Amino acid sequence: MPASLANAGEFGENVYDYAKANDWKNADVKLAALRDAVKSVRTDVRNNGASVDDLNADVAALDNAVTGKDRQAAMREANQVTLDVANMTTAYKLTVPVEVTRLDYYGRELEVWAQAKDANKLLETAGKLQREWQTLRPSITAKSAAEAARFDTLVARVGSAKTPAAYTSVATPVLNEVDNLEKLFN
Repeated sequence: MPASLANAGEFGENVYDYAKANDWKNADVKLAALRDAVKSVRTDVRNNGASVDDLNADVAALDNAVTGKDRQAAMREANQVTLDVANMTTAYKLTVPVEVTRLDYYGRELEVWAQAKDANKLLETAGKLQREWQTLRPSITAKSAAEAARFDTLVARVGSAKTPAAYTSVATPVLNEVDNLEKLFN
């Protein structure tokens, strides 16, 4: 995978974390690094013209959100950048399956939509997280049945959540456990 693509994903997640913390100075720094990485993505990534266009559009929206210090929009747009990058990585042989990256995205989406108190988006995100997990689960079970069982429990909590507060309470454990899933492949 091209370094520019990996960097774009990492910087997108960094901007998300800084926006979440209202740390606009560091969000600006990582946004500048993200813009530089995305410039290289266009030449480094082949046969992804529409995907690169989507990435550029989402980075522009993120730039507006960070400039306006709009925490909710910045988190949402930064997270979208991470999904754009994840979807572009499917053409490459990766150490960590793209499904793990998407689970990370869906965990952050739970945070975004719980803060916005958007019940429809929370239900939609929960369903997508559950489907992504079902795709990935056999690979995780083959590496660690205990890890699969832990994530099964979290996915069940996501599925039974009914309120933004319930989604908020499970989002951080999901994100922490995704970090453990990543470690299984490194």
